[in-house]
Amino acid sequence: MFNLDYLIKNKRKIVLLFGIIFLFESLSFFSYYYPFFNLAVFIILIISCLITSIYDLKLGLYMILMELFFDSMGYIFFSEYGGIKISIRIALWLIVMSIWLAKFLISLFKEKKGLIKKYASIPFFQSFCFLAFFIIIALFSGIMKNGFSDAFFDFNAWMYFALIFPLWHVISFNSDKENNLWWTDVVNIFLAGVVFLIFKSLFVLFLFSHNVPVIYDLYSWTRSYSLGEITDMSNGLYRIFFQSQIFIVLAWIFFSVQFMRATSKKSKIYLFVFLSFLSSVLILSFSRSFWVGGILTLALVLLLLLIKFGFKKIIKYFSFILLSLIAGFLIMFITVKFPWPNSEAQFGLASLSNRANISNGESAVSSRWALLREMKGDLINNFFLGRGFGARLEYKSSDPRVLERTADGLYSTYAFEWGWFDIWLKLGLLGVLSYIILLFVVLKKVWFDFWKDKNMISLGLGAGLVVLIIVNFFTPYLNHPLGIGFIILSILFLKDELCLKY
Repeated sequence: MFNLDYLIKNKRKIVLLFGIIFLFESLSFFSYYYPFFNLAVFIILIISCLITSIYDLKLGLYMILMELFFDSMGYIFFSEYGGIKISIRIALWLIVMSIWLAKFLISLFKEKKGLIKKYASIPFFQSFCFLAFFIIIALFSGIMKNGFSDAFFDFNAWMYFALIFPLWHVISFNSDKENNLWWTDVVNIFLAGVVFLIFKSLFVLFLFSHNVPVIYDLYSWTRSYSLGEITDMSNGLYRIFFQSQIFIVLAWIFFSVQFMRATSKKSKIYLFVFLSFLSSVLILSFSRSFWVGGILTLALVLLLLLIKFGFKKIIKYFSFILLSLIAGFLIMFITVKFPWPNSEAQFGLASLSNRANISNGESAVSSRWALLREMKGDLINNFFLGRGFGARLEYKSSDPRVLERTADGLYSTYAFEWGWFDIWLKLGLLGVLSYIILLFVVLKKVWFDFWKDKNMISLGLGAGLVVLIIVNFFTPYLNHPLGIGFIILSILFLKDELCLKY
């Protein structure tokens, strides 16, 4: 399934899925001008999900995964009532979980013991249960301490973990052949989402760096629909960042590892081109979190490969990665400096070095340090038990958007950038340790598969989990559907021995 010619062999399916994603993104932009259109598409999607899920649950899961892989915060379409927005991500989740629960209850009456045993065989089920226990405790604690509204809206992203049940339902009731087809479809959807993110990131960078008139509406749509951030970095250069670009980083580290499996010159060329475009988006995101996560994970992978394969192969591997990064930089440079229409953007290595400097006093950096100072005191006072979901902190922000609304810059929130500290503060020490244990037992299996069989697929997925663990120190992903979705899929894929043999 995951041989290096996969992109070429499945290009028609991937192109079709890319077209579907492009269509929905375009419809979302169109709905910015005509808001009623947003609600119309929202209703059509949830009705489609309901009908297809009743017919075949996996079709509803395909819709959920497709939305997850390209939509940052889930609000590409939404319904608004009484000042509360219901995202398409939440709506799809509710539908699929409801259909699964109905199917589960019907099956429970038919085969109670067999069904319970089947669900108890979910990979790492005990570790999941420990984490779920502390999540539930944090929810009730948060409701009592911080109020229902804040506690629930802080907690709701964690409900994405429940998707493991319908996913396991599909996998456990399928034959090996059907599961192979299922995972092929999931990989196609993932790759279509990644290719779309490459296209969108470079296209948006082109439009902004060339000052095409549509950029003003494009920026407003991006902000209004919580799709990402577009930041002027001066001299006509823009930072194009979408939260869903985390899948670019995960794909980059995964496919870089697959170089060790490449045998033909053709495969290496395909892999190099794909990695170069992934590298270009990794650079233009100007995300220090992504850069740190990618570099540290790459260093770990290099060490593991050195132990297993020796110095000579590592030199080839590192040279391959370095050349793809240089090619990625050139792709970004060409996009910015393309001569038509006129581009006045100034772009060079200095832009990267300035972004890498975390002591330059920029608003994002100073705001995070100000938040960390407040979090440290709160963590000391709530070291073991935490404060539950919805726990708020107030700190002085340097964010221009906050300064526009408040004279003193004071900002109160329960959503914190420091992901691991956020989990600790909400779930307490034992809660954060339960999450660490879950990730540890998964990575232990990765190590076993790699060391025993030199399994590059297992190593690539494990490296992706390490990226998430590192990035989560600075940007929350392990308590977000984007990170949680990848964790669930990786665990189920790693458990499927047939997939790992391809």
